[in-house]
Amino acid sequence: MIRTAVADFTALGKLPAEDGEPDEALEKAVEHAAALLDLIERPVTDEEAHALADCFGDDECFGVAWSLLHLIETAPRAREDQPEAARRWRDGLTGQ
Repeated sequence: MIRTAVADFTALGKLPAEDGEPDEALEKAVEHAAALLDLIERPVTDEEAHALADCFGDDECFGVAWSLLHLIETAPRAREDQPEAARRWRDGLTGQ
């Protein structure tokens, strides 16, 4: 079962990208995503971790993506069954 706070965050879809000049709309979108992410109580369930992993965008989203990754890593089976999207995102940024 996915909690309301997780559903609210995942309803945003992919995190916004950092490319281009930041404008007011982008800043508000990033702040909104970060605020919703902060409302999610840790730890998340494995089901929630997989849903959250679908929210990664193409870059770090001004640090929000790292917070998302750390949240996903609180899932009980995060080490054995890390969502593929989270692993791809992390490995793509760290070059692993």
